[in-house]
Amino acid sequence: MRDLTNIEIHNFIKGSTEEPAALYIQTPLCGTCKMGRRMLDITLEAISQSETSEPKIGACNLNAMPELAEKYSITSVPCLLFLNRGIAVKKIYAMQSVDFLYQNLKKYL
Repeated sequence: MRDLTNIEIHNFIKGSTEEPAALYIQTPLCGTCKMGRRMLDITLEAISQSETSEPKIGACNLNAMPELAEKYSITSVPCLLFLNRGIAVKKIYAMQSVDFLYQNLKKYL
């Protein structure tokens, strides 16, 4: 998972019309965001070892893209936003466990 720039985020969201995608929304000074990111990285490693294709997922700093909060009604960070056809289909605010993230990534991506 890599951090996306403002321009890349718009292209990423447009790309979710072709295949489902997930966007990890965080802020740089949030400790919970850093823990959630680490859990998500571990989950993506597990998926890449068991699957042939990796899920389409990116990360962004909400401070640099405040319009995302309004557009998708994001109330707090961290937020794992699942997109399908540019529409939010699920938001996860509590990264409960690696297994929880794995199950949701498999279900929505």
